Amino acid sequence: DDELVEALTRHGAWRALVPLCVARPPLSAGAIRCLRVGMGRTQAAIDAGAELGLPLWLLGCREPSDASEDFNANVATTLLAQAARDDACQLLGYVANQAVVHESAELYDPHDVLHAAVGLLSGSPSDDAACGGGRALLHLLRYQRSARLPALSARDVHDVLVPLFLRKSGEAKEALMRPLRVAMADTAWMEAAWPYFESRGSAAKVQQVVHEMNGLEEMKAIATTGKAPDAMRPNAAPLADSLEAQHRVENLQPAKVAAFLAADLPPGGAVLDVGAGTGLFTFPLAAALPASQIVALEVRSDAIRAMRARARREGAANVTVMRMGEGAAPSLPGGAKASLVLLCDVLELVPEHAREGLVGSLRALLAPGGKLAVICARAESDSLLIDVQDAGFLQRRVAQVVTHRRLMLFEADPAAPPPPPPPSPPPELPEDDVDYAEALPEAAGGDPTAAGGSRTRDGAEESGRTREGKADGEAEDDEDGSGCILEENPDG
Repeated sequence: DDELVEALTRHGAWRALVPLCVARPPLSAGAIRCLRVGMGRTQAAIDAGAELGLPLWLLGCREPSDASEDFNANVATTLLAQAARDDACQLLGYVANQAVVHESAELYDPHDVLHAAVGLLSGSPSDDAACGGGRALLHLLRYQRSARLPALSARDVHDVLVPLFLRKSGEAKEALMRPLRVAMADTAWMEAAWPYFESRGSAAKVQQVVHEMNGLEEMKAIATTGKAPDAMRPNAAPLADSLEAQHRVENLQPAKVAAFLAADLPPGGAVLDVGAGTGLFTFPLAAALPASQIVALEVRSDAIRAMRARARREGAANVTVMRMGEGAAPSLPGGAKASLVLLCDVLELVPEHAREGLVGSLRALLAPGGKLAVICARAESDSLLIDVQDAGFLQRRVAQVVTHRRLMLFEADPAAPPPPPPPSPPPELPEDDVDYAEALPEAAGGDPTAAGGSRTRDGAEESGRTREGKADGEAEDDEDGSGCILEENPDG
């Protein structure tokens, strides 16, 4: 192989070899393999293939001409063989970051381009082919991402990429994870794709993919930095960047929800916001109920500091921020009881074995006739409903005022055994002080624009910043592939 590559390079024969890739098989298959081998050894082969349009030919994109139908038929026939598809995937992986390829691809329907790229990964591709095909698909999605990503077919992801990801391991699995991460990290794409996944009965399988991707990212972060990534603070960003991201505010509509819940509450009663984060609902509730005491509970020091700083900044005298333990909500100041307890995107973060205990502890904090409101992703609402009912609550009908979430309302079940008394509040930590000078956590190395983390408060895969391909030169590369995925969010 080395002698052949050296001879072809010395004689400038790579450009002459490219047209043979659209000849009839088996000549075409041999030419594709030869170019694939050459691209792994010399830039001259990569340049020849990219400049003469070979990647687009392999994707079925060719300008109409007298011979184009014959060429397309030759390529289609060649790619019926698994070995030829494997070579094509690896070849596309070598040229994936060449801007000329993406500029040419813009002339064609992005759905057709992406469908053809995914199609090359069908069947039983080798690990090398999965690596090359995954890399090619990643760059196709990232270059002019806002235009191309919506064209990625949910069927292609479901029928090809998901099973292949679950079947592969090692580097091949990681390469396939990257384009899947781009798609599943995009809220709009997931909203559009989720009905198809549900219609195929594959919601659990998609969630398994997300779980495995999160595990890969966490292992990589631990190997790189010695600790797991902070899902709430990707790349050491401020906590509010994820918990109060624009898409999350638009989806949850905290002011609207606060006004709706406040309308039925008695004046002056206490309201408990459990797992309040940075106060996305705490402060709208405080504004809607100025005569009530709003108690925000959190386990994170950075969240406690953020809420206390905001309360000081906004003069929110009716907001009290408290630390809580992991397993149960503590007693409220002065032994107060709450007219309303709110959990938004919290129970999804609690291990299944601990949910019933946490929710059960909330019954001890409810005033007579008090309500428990739970906001969660619709995909997880059925399982969470069972957990809440098992903890001694009865569900009540409630209007659905959050478009992309499910709002569930509960009252304490009078027939349930009495809850244990609430524990005392845990001691404050020095890090809880609003003036504490935090040492920023290390960001797990890698993609600074990835949304990051293994699970977020929206219980969903957040989209991160849009990244377009470069206008000239090479498209952006992602060889370290170290950005983290956020958990899936089929309902926004």
